[in-house]
Amino acid sequence: PDYAALKEELAKAQPGTKRHKLVQANMDRWRWLPRDLGGQYLITNVPEYQLRLTVNDKIMRTYRTIVGKPGRTATPQLAESVEGVILNPTWTVPQSIVKGEGLGARVLGNPAWARSKGYKATRGANGYVSVVQGPGEGNALGRMKLDMPNRHAIFFHDTPSRNLFSQSSRALSHGCIRTERATELALTLAILQAGLTADEGVEMLASGEYTRVPFTKKMPAYITYFTMATNIDGKMSTFGDIYGRDGAVLAAFQAPRKANRSRVTDEEIIEIVDDPRDLA
Repeated sequence: PDYAALKEELAKAQPGTKRHKLVQANMDRWRWLPRDLGGQYLITNVPEYQLRLTVNDKIMRTYRTIVGKPGRTATPQLAESVEGVILNPTWTVPQSIVKGEGLGARVLGNPAWARSKGYKATRGANGYVSVVQGPGEGNALGRMKLDMPNRHAIFFHDTPSRNLFSQSSRALSHGCIRTERATELALTLAILQAGLTADEGVEMLASGEYTRVPFTKKMPAYITYFTMATNIDGKMSTFGDIYGRDGAVLAAFQAPRKANRSRVTDEEIIEIVDDPRDLA
């Protein structure tokens, strides 16, 4: 949707200037996305800290977001599909926290504390300890998550620390995207994509029980990274290069052409799950 607008900006910018190069970099990013994004889709621009629910290329709703911290937990660029909504989700704590940070031993050794936090631990015959946090307001994923399977384990979810959405810079998470008014988003998608009524969705959410609502049709979701794009008000704007990705794109323009132009990255793919202790 922005490519034509960026092309107009390119024509107005003086060749060789910083702005001209910035427009080129962001036009190139659009080339890696499908020409047809779909009839209904979610799209978020990470540096803008905004998520859009879009129908027929018109923005129907916008939501502030909290994205990954720079470094190992930076939010990657993805084009995936949402398969459903999970209301009152559980959180399976990764072993880096269970074992690496001693949470498993603490949960097993202090049952009263564990109950207050909603944790349950299981020790297998081989000594392996797994910890799951049950549904509830204190759950690290909040009251909902979007079921969006991908190898990065990145998805959109709620958060119990909703006050953080008032901050202007919101690169604060372990990589997943925390979403403002997440239950509103969840119920809207359940109505659009699963045929639920508003009353049915509210009742499921109010039950406090884990509930997966599958979609009748998968919904595209795009996690993008544009440092120049139209903002949620439709005005061409620039956004901070929070992960320092512009440099690599601009350097590629200056490098000699290669026969094989496929891009290679040395970024490590790691499973990213928010630690609820970051939300305090």
